[in-house]
Order: sequence, then C-alpha cells, then structure tokens
Amino acid sequence: MKKIFIKTFGCQMNVYDSARMLAALKMQGYDETTKPIEADIILLNTCHIREKAADKLYSEVGRLNAIKQKRAEEGKSTLIIVAGCVVQATGSELLSRMHGVDIAVGPQNYHLLPELVAKYDRKKGRVLVADFPAESKFDYLPQHDAKGPTAFVAIQEGCDKFCSYCVVPYTRGCEYSRSVREILDEARHLVETGAN
Repeated sequence: MKKIFIKTFGCQMNVYDSARMLAALKMQGYDETTKPIEADIILLNTCHIREKAADKLYSEVGRLNAIKQKRAEEGKSTLIIVAGCVVQATGSELLSRMHGVDIAVGPQNYHLLPELVAKYDRKKGRVLVADFPAESKFDYLPQHDAKGPTAFVAIQEGCDKFCSYCVVPYTRGCEYSRSVREILDEARHLVETGAN
C-alpha cells in the first residue's frame, strides 16, 4: 500500500483540512504513516498567519528533500506537496524558492489533490494550483473519519472584511458558510467513526 505522511502547521482549520486531504488520498489507495522515510507522498499543510510558521516550512522542506533524495537512491519515488495558506499567499515564488516541492496547492483546491497527483505522475512536471474556484471544495471532498474522541467540523471559511492586519480573505477567500444539513451529516459521521 502507498503511504502518505502529513505535517500540519497552524490553526484548527488546517488540522481539519489535513483530515479532509487524507480522506481524499485514502480513496486513491494511500495509507497514513508517521514516518516521512516510509512515505510515497509527504504533505505539508501550511499557515501564513505567523511569519515563523512560514520560516519553519522552508527549513522543513530542506530536511524532507534529503529524505526524498535518500529514497530516490533506493529506487523509490517521493512526492513533496505543500498545501495551505503559504501557497495561496506566495504562489509561484514558493516553487522558485523550494526546489524539492513537486505540487503546491492552495486551500480552496484540496479537492483536486487526487487529480494533481495523477497529473504529476503522468507528466513529471511541477504543479501549482492557487486560484479561487467558483465551486466550494466542501462539495467535492469526501467525509473524513474521526481519529480519536475529538474532531473538527468546518462551519464557515474565509472572510469578507479585508482588515488591514489580516491575510484571511487573501488566503482563504471570501466568506462561505456550509448548510446546516452538511454540518449535521459530517458531525454524525464523525460520531459514528469514534468522536464523542
């Protein structure tokens, strides 16, 4: 079975998004590992709110690129994916600064991850997707299972306020609220899979 390692930086929304991305890639035959050296995909879900979180990303990619090279010497391929708000805020600059990154995807495009992985495997070219699609990612991401007694549920995402000190509208997009039915369906599923 193919393996994926996920490291999440930042807020609870990123923890939630990491669970949803994992669910999407599990449908493609990936199983989670806690060891990057075992991973066919290494996914870093990033935060742009604090500069220190972005700085951590650059050093983390350097360490993970060494693992990628070691696995390549053993004949194993490793895909490094950077997801999240740093991608949305920096775009192509991220790819130019981090040569080990194969796919960079912004928060509104997580539902495209299986397609982006397949596209990368076919073309072997670096991929950047950081636009704001008209449709909601929530309509396309599969349910995620609870990993323990607690789990996050997204009620709303983004913001329409554009405060001078805040990056949320630029990284998460316009405010979007999910329907009560969607929220309740997700909460029920999480309880069924182990959340209290």
